[in-house]
Amino acid sequence: MTNFIKSILLAFLFLTSCKNTSVKDNENFKLLPPKITNLKIRWVTANEFLVNIDTLLSYEKKFEYDSVIGVNYIGFDGYGHSFYPINKDGRSINTIKNRQKLDRNQTLKLNAILGDKKTFENPNMAACYNPRLGFIYFKDNKVICQTQICLECSQLQSTAKTARINSGAFNDKAGKELTKLTNELGLNN
Repeated sequence: MTNFIKSILLAFLFLTSCKNTSVKDNENFKLLPPKITNLKIRWVTANEFLVNIDTLLSYEKKFEYDSVIGVNYIGFDGYGHSFYPINKDGRSINTIKNRQKLDRNQTLKLNAILGDKKTFENPNMAACYNPRLGFIYFKDNKVICQTQICLECSQLQSTAKTARINSGAFNDKAGKELTKLTNELGLNN
């Protein structure tokens, strides 16, 4: 009987010693991204765009454009493939949920983030890369640049050169600035 009482007492002490914290209380807790379901990516034939991607463009050196459109979309298929919002044939991806034209100040802010070496210092490192945010640059009614961003793992890819040092991963400060811009544009997921 003594072992039974000791077991009960040990279980009671264990249960009462566990700290009860909520997700809200734990500042270091990051919500995990939703489980990736395999998507059938299709390219919409309506509203085709002229595409003239210029791989010599650089956010560091600045470049000319007429307008920038931000899109909230699913840019991955669940099999490890990621996609820009518009393909090389000028067709947009079928997963665009929302789009918003950036004003001059918003575009300058985005370009400043992507063209600043400090954005890529002490980057976050994760491996999900599920881009849900895209920016499409137009000049003379042609797509000249696209940038896709995954805010979950702090990585991006772009057809223009960014100020990245080694990888396409950015730091917390840049992530907060991009999230703020995304919320301002109404492109949050």
